[in-house]
Amino acid sequence: MSAMFDTLTEPGGRYGLNPRAWLVLMLLAIAALAPGLFSVPAMDRDESRYAQASRQMMETGDYLNIKLQDEDRHKQPAGTYWLQSLFAQPFGGADAPIGAHRLPGFILALLAVAITAWLGARLFGPGTGLMAGVILATTVVLAVEARTAKTDAILLGVGMIAQASLMMLMVQVKERRPGFIGWPAAMWAALGASLLVKGPIFLMVTALTLIVFTAWKRDPGLLLKVRPLPGVALALAIFAPWFIAINLETDWAFAQTAVGYSMLDKVGEAQEAHAGPIGFHLVATLFTLWPGVALLPLGLAAAWTMRGEDRVKFLIAWIVPTYIVFELVATKLPHYTLPSFPALALLIALGLGRAGDLLASTRLKAAHVIFAGLAVLVAFVLGAFPAGGTLYLQSEPNFAAWLSLAFAGLAAAAIVALALKPSGSRLIATGVAAAALYACVFAVAIPSMDKLWPSERVGRLVDQVTGCETLTLATSGYEEPSNMVYLGTGVFLADEPVQAANVLLSDPRCGLAVVDAGGILEFGQRIQEGGGTLRLLATVEGHNYVKGDDLALGLYTLEGSDLRLERR
Repeated sequence: MSAMFDTLTEPGGRYGLNPRAWLVLMLLAIAALAPGLFSVPAMDRDESRYAQASRQMMETGDYLNIKLQDEDRHKQPAGTYWLQSLFAQPFGGADAPIGAHRLPGFILALLAVAITAWLGARLFGPGTGLMAGVILATTVVLAVEARTAKTDAILLGVGMIAQASLMMLMVQVKERRPGFIGWPAAMWAALGASLLVKGPIFLMVTALTLIVFTAWKRDPGLLLKVRPLPGVALALAIFAPWFIAINLETDWAFAQTAVGYSMLDKVGEAQEAHAGPIGFHLVATLFTLWPGVALLPLGLAAAWTMRGEDRVKFLIAWIVPTYIVFELVATKLPHYTLPSFPALALLIALGLGRAGDLLASTRLKAAHVIFAGLAVLVAFVLGAFPAGGTLYLQSEPNFAAWLSLAFAGLAAAAIVALALKPSGSRLIATGVAAAALYACVFAVAIPSMDKLWPSERVGRLVDQVTGCETLTLATSGYEEPSNMVYLGTGVFLADEPVQAANVLLSDPRCGLAVVDAGGILEFGQRIQEGGGTLRLLATVEGHNYVKGDDLALGLYTLEGSDLRLERR
C-alpha cells in the first residue's frame, strides 16, 4: 500500500497531482458521494421544497419568481433552482425523479474535492493535496449534503473557486497589483455566483478570511491584491440583474423576506427549533468531520507549529472566523460550518504528513488516541442507524441494516490501523471503508425503510389509480412537502380533515383524498353531510419523521366515482 501511495504522490506538473492520483481520488469521491442519489426518496422538508419549486419553474416557464404551489418562496436566490431545473432536463424535466435534482449538489461537491486537492498539491505538495481531497470527500457532512437537493454542496463547490483564488493571490502571487483577468476575476465571479446560490454566506467567509489574514500580516495593502473595484462590479453584474428583476416583480417583497427572515432573523433567534448553545459546532464537528476527525489533533498541532507560514496562516484565517460567526448565530445546524471543511482537511493532511514528529509529544499522543476512539464510536453510530431506525419503527432489521453494522466494523478497524500508524495509504484505506459504509446506508438500508417514506409509497399507489386522466387530490393528517413531489403540484395539503373532505366532494367523479386515521371520523362526517359515501382504495402504514408521528393513511374516493386501483 505504501508503494502505491508513493506512486500516487509523484509530482503531476502544473496541476499538482498526477493522472493516477486524480483517478484514485475522483473514483473514491464518486464512490463516497453517489450511491443513494436516485434511490433515497425525497426528504422532508427543505429538500422537497427545493425540488418542488424547481419543478414548478419548469411547469410554468417562470424562471424569475420562485413559488411553492401558490405561495412565493422568498428565502433563497434562484441559482439552486436554476441548476436543478437544468440537470432535470435529460431526466424528463418537470417529471424528473428526485435524484436529478440532487445532481447539482453532487457535481459541485466533486468540484470542491478536486479544488481542495489541487490547492493542497500546488501549495504543500502532491501527498498533502491527495490526502486533503480524500479527507473532504469522505466526511459525513459532505456525504449528506451531496445527496440532498439543497444549496449547501452547490455553495461549497462555487465558494471553493473563490477561496482557492484568494489563497493563490495571498500566498503565491507576488505582484501588489496583479492583473484583474486571472485570480481576482475568478474570485469575484465565483462570489457573484455564490450570491445567486445562497446570498452573502460565502462572501462573508471569503471577506473574513481576507480581513483576518491581512490583519495578521499587518499589511493592509494586501486588500488591494483582490482588485476590489472591478471585482465588486463583476460580482454585481452576475447577481444584480436577477435580484433587481425579482424585486421589481414582487414590489421588493423578496428582499424583505430573504434578508429579514431568512438571514437576519437567524442571527438573533433560532428558527424552526434549530437552536444550540455556544460550542454546538465544535461538538458537531466530532461527527460531521468523520472519519477525518480521528486525525484532527494532528491537524491542530500542524496549524500551531507552522503558524508562522503564510500558507497556514491563511487556513487558520479561513477556519477560525467562520466557526466564531456560526457559534454566535442563534440558529444552528451541523452543516453551517461546511465552508471551512476544505481548510480543515488541508490542515489534517499537513498533520498526517508530519505525524512521526508531532506524535513525539505525550499530550498530543493522548489527544490522538482519544479522537481515534471517538471516531471509532461514530463509525458504529453510523452503522447502527439503519438497525436502530427499523427497531424504532417497530420493524425487523433487514440484511442491509446488519450489513451496515458490518461495514461500520470495517471502518472502525481501518481507523484503528490509521491511528496506530498514520500514513497516506492507510488514510485511503479508511476512505474506502467509509465509502462502503455510505453506499450500504444510503443506497440500500435507508431506502428499504419503507415506513419512512409514506409520500413515495402513496405516490406509487396513486400512479396505479385509473379511471380519470386528471385527479383532484387532497391530503390530511400528513401535509409534508414531499406530497407535492410524489402527488403533483396541484395536491391540496389540508390543515383539517374537513378541508380534504370538501375537495373530495367538489369532484365526486375524479376526487381522491389521502387521510390519516387520526382525522377519519371528522373527515367521514363531513362526507356524509355532503351526501357522499366513502370508498377505501388502499391503506399505507408509515411514519412522519419530522413530527415523530405514526401514520395510517387511507386512500379514499366516493362511491360512484370512476377511480379504480389496478395494482401492478
